[in-house]
Amino acid sequence: MAEIALEDGVRKIVLTPHVFRLSKRLDEFSVLEERLNEFLEKMGGAGIDFFRGAEIYVHPEIVDSIRQADLSINGSRYFFLEFPPDYVLPGVKDLLFSIMLEGFTPIISHPERNVVFAQRPDLLCDLIRAGCLAQITAKSITGEFGSETRKTAQAFLTSNLVHLIASDAHNSAHRPPRLGAGVEEAGKIVGQERAWAMVREVPQAILDNQEVPDFGEPIDPARRKKWMVKLPWRKAKIP
Repeated sequence: MAEIALEDGVRKIVLTPHVFRLSKRLDEFSVLEERLNEFLEKMGGAGIDFFRGAEIYVHPEIVDSIRQADLSINGSRYFFLEFPPDYVLPGVKDLLFSIMLEGFTPIISHPERNVVFAQRPDLLCDLIRAGCLAQITAKSITGEFGSETRKTAQAFLTSNLVHLIASDAHNSAHRPPRLGAGVEEAGKIVGQERAWAMVREVPQAILDNQEVPDFGEPIDPARRKKWMVKLPWRKAKIP
């Protein structure tokens, strides 16, 4: 996977293992920490700088999880937040507001693949206005997750609801660490300068615990034109 990333021009990668309710699995996290240290030692000469992070599943104890296990990105105030594909936690606005009051900034991972955000983009818009960031997947922009997900990703881009583009890599075969095609496609939508900023300036600002570039006031796509995204394989659970 490192070779694939290098060929695509990637030089820095944030490692984002999935983390659920940490208070229930502290013993498992210690094993994960050991494996992460082994990985970093092994990959020292790979030509890529690796940084610690995690994709934290949304739950009421999330602040405790971040503090107990240092799950923010490279020790910064930023962290990745993952929602289920068909669900948004009731009261999520209050939960995330309380998290931000503690000094953390949530980065919502792949909201374009969440059926609730797709059908109710105003919910995502409200969270962005409150101070959250959002990261979409390169394959979503290119249509490799389907035409409806592509449509949603494009709408989020044009509505200033996206701050980062990620590979969301899982393996070298079906989910490789490639960004180039997604960035190129995003450039056709929002311009090359902004598209490249989403994989250069913005991630670097996060790694350095700095403010990210401002891409403009978030816009609710549903207010711009008739909005309907049909995702027939699953039913949304609207909070």
